[in-house]
Amino acid sequence: MSSTSHHVELPEPLAQDALRSAAREGKSLQQWVSSILEERFRLDRSTEEFFKERAAGATGNGLRWALDNAPDRPPDPGDEFEL
Repeated sequence: MSSTSHHVELPEPLAQDALRSAAREGKSLQQWVSSILEERFRLDRSTEEFFKERAAGATGNGLRWALDNAPDRPPDPGDEFEL
């Protein structure tokens, strides 16, 4: 795997937390950050795929049912929005 170098500035408390976590796992900071990013990107892809699959099978019937059965009253305080 090829690599590239990037400079990233972090707030000091975050940098210290990252260093402690890397040390706890027996990794260098670079290895730890790489593994965290890989995991995050994998989760993002999994989430995106999940919702794409769900959307592909959507008919709108569930939403129509919910709207048809919703009470006909003003929204609760804090739930209002303007169109």
